[in-house]
Amino acid sequence: MDLGIALPILANIDVKDQLNIAIKAEELGFKSVWASDHIVIPEEWKGRFSDIFPDPFIILTAISQNTNKIKIGTSAIILPYRNPIIVAKMCSTLDHFCNGRLTCTVAPGWMKEEFDVLNVPYDRRINKTVEYVKILKSLWENDPADFKGEFYSFNKVSFQPKPIQKQLPVWMGGNHERAIERSIDHADGWQPIWFSSDELEIKMKYLNEYAEKKDRDLTNFDISLRNRIRIISKDRKDTENPPTALIGEKNEVYEKILSYTNLGIKEVVLDFITPDKDEIIETLEILGKELIPEL
Repeated sequence: MDLGIALPILANIDVKDQLNIAIKAEELGFKSVWASDHIVIPEEWKGRFSDIFPDPFIILTAISQNTNKIKIGTSAIILPYRNPIIVAKMCSTLDHFCNGRLTCTVAPGWMKEEFDVLNVPYDRRINKTVEYVKILKSLWENDPADFKGEFYSFNKVSFQPKPIQKQLPVWMGGNHERAIERSIDHADGWQPIWFSSDELEIKMKYLNEYAEKKDRDLTNFDISLRNRIRIISKDRKDTENPPTALIGEKNEVYEKILSYTNLGIKEVVLDFITPDKDEIIETLEILGKELIPEL
């Protein structure tokens, strides 16, 4: 099992800090770095939601030009916000910049207020996500490409450049059983968030049963869990500690991470819940020097 990081999205950490954190993660042996996606945050959400969301494609392009081997990915692109043909072009171009290190995790989205600001219908987001994934794959894997759907149709179009990867991985985000089903039916992987090992074990049982029912071979199907992390000292009392999160003293955090190793997942992606960039770097160094060698 590998460790990856999600770019921190809290106040006081700007895009240059995010770039430096990604570079440091590669130096310390982390296997992947992921960019989140929101375009606007409604005023009523400020203070109880994350703050800094640079354009994921641009920040990942910058990271790709300053690293050599760490995998990069979106986690997750809210696909209904965008024209899928343009998303396909952005991903295929980025795959060239990163020399085939890209994974595209997508999700239907959940914040209705953001949909309203962007003038995107909220009630069709699931249908759009499924159709848009099919469009991505059609454009990447066929030349010429044809598609007939509810929202988009095209006939015999040329699409270049193709991604460097013959099959650029598309994963689905989401925690619900229906997200698992969409992942098995239409994607190459599944990336949920914030599950404890006990909760994830239950979801994995459902995933395996559904895959068997659909006769889906999971040999090349990846599972990656995002979870919140903070290493705190024994006397620190100011940090919320949800039971599913990777929060606690160093050995307690190690134990929680290691509890995922036998569940059949590819990696744990760490979501930092501190706005202190020095603390984030310190956490990376601790994990890179002490835990990654064990994994």
